[in-house]
Amino acid sequence: MMRETINVTLAPGWQTISPEDLPAGILDVTGDTVRYVAAAVPAAPAYAPNLVVVRTPLAPDDNPEEVLVGSARTMADSVPGMRMIDEFAAAGPYEGRRLRSGIYSLDDQALTVVQVAWLDETAEGVNLWTATFTCATREFGSLFEHIFAMSETLEVAP
Repeated sequence: MMRETINVTLAPGWQTISPEDLPAGILDVTGDTVRYVAAAVPAAPAYAPNLVVVRTPLAPDDNPEEVLVGSARTMADSVPGMRMIDEFAAAGPYEGRRLRSGIYSLDDQALTVVQVAWLDETAEGVNLWTATFTCATREFGSLFEHIFAMSETLEVAP
């Protein structure tokens, strides 16, 4: 059975975002890739710290380890001006898990990204999962413990 979604224990003030809650065209959550979105609820309209979880099915001839490590470059290349800070193997609930971080600017605001990536194998094949936390860089220090705690609870569910 293909594992479809993610379970995560959200930090206080964060909530799951349904496709109906998003502005039209902002994210294709109906596609096969985006499986989960959550965000902190801001007190006033502003860029909200968020979590986007993506599942990418691998082709049978893909080398899973190469795809996992290469997904860091994919993240960096997908955002104009992204600067990678770190990328390394990380302990956690999934063997082979990778952790990476980066920074970029959007509309004159500095943003920090922390991404957890891992492989999940089922009878149908191997999937690359990425959970990307993004927040304003000025808020990163106060959010880091929440981001780390949420990343430790990520669980692929049927």
